[in-house]
Amino acid sequence: MKEFHVLAAALLLLLISLIVSGTGNAVSVSEDSTFDIYEESERLVALTFDDGPKAGMTEKLLDVLKEKGVKATFFMIGSQAEECPELVKRVAAEGHQIGIHTYSHVDLSCLTQEEQKEEIEKSIAAIESAIGTTELKLRPPFGKISGSLEAWLDMPLILWSLDTVDWKGTDAAQIIRETVRDVRDGDIILMHDISEHGAEAAAGMIDELQRMGYTFLTVDQLFACRGIELEDGEAYRRAR
Repeated sequence: MKEFHVLAAALLLLLISLIVSGTGNAVSVSEDSTFDIYEESERLVALTFDDGPKAGMTEKLLDVLKEKGVKATFFMIGSQAEECPELVKRVAAEGHQIGIHTYSHVDLSCLTQEEQKEEIEKSIAAIESAIGTTELKLRPPFGKISGSLEAWLDMPLILWSLDTVDWKGTDAAQIIRETVRDVRDGDIILMHDISEHGAEAAAGMIDELQRMGYTFLTVDQLFACRGIELEDGEAYRRAR
């Protein structure tokens, strides 16, 4: 009888263990669900690229992102989007977010309202011509904005919280090392399509941050996960 009770107790413990184990694996992660991704990893970052698209460089970045399974956000210069419409289409087709970075990479804070509007409207038209969307956000060149711009702009402005300074020609190893050292949960990381070592740095950075438990999202996905809602003309500045 004693052996029976011991066996019964062992079977009960095994059953409880199976139930707990099954519950722990019950959440299925859908590729299309931002919130499932968030549940899987609470360390989130958005990788962003400015100043493209640029033939010969943006393709390399897209190849890296595709290989790593990472979605990013590209803030495009309108004049270059006009020159490289097929690249704009590829960026969109591969699931990346597209924003605008003015038409000619100018300091918007130094322009009149009419000049600001021309820069924005021409940028929107360039993207719309390639992929037909106007659901865009603006990253102002140099991070420069003004009260007059915020007053009339009918889209949010997106700045950044971690600048890799890759445009200075810094080698990939240094970019990776400094980014890994400084990164924090929720960061918006700034890189550039035109960086000489951009693709190599992005590949190494992604590998290192993924090993550290970070998940890469687009800016919109990051905001959705964190409940961030911006009004038109409102600038997102994340304090570090």
